[in-house]
Amino acid sequence: MAKSKFEYVKQFDVDDSCLQNCWIVVCVDGKAFQKFTNAHYYMKPNDERGLSLMTKAAQQVMGEFSEIVLAYGQSDEYSFVFHKDSKLYSRRSS
Repeated sequence: MAKSKFEYVKQFDVDDSCLQNCWIVVCVDGKAFQKFTNAHYYMKPNDERGLSLMTKAAQQVMGEFSEIVLAYGQSDEYSFVFHKDSKLYSRRSS
């Protein structure tokens, strides 16, 4: 955006850095999870196929980001805990 008519947008930039020396937890929540489970005839409350699918997806995410030290799932969401020294994305929350 250098020397463009949209240069003024930078004045609205906000420092949204996470605190240093603190763990970062990113929670990924399912969208339309009930619709998905109904479409695939999952058994309630815990269908083994669904649990395996979510676990495999979390393993793939952990494989992509070495800064993740822990992942855990609950209901239709997974949370990923990044090491407190992580510099990923310059620790910006957005």
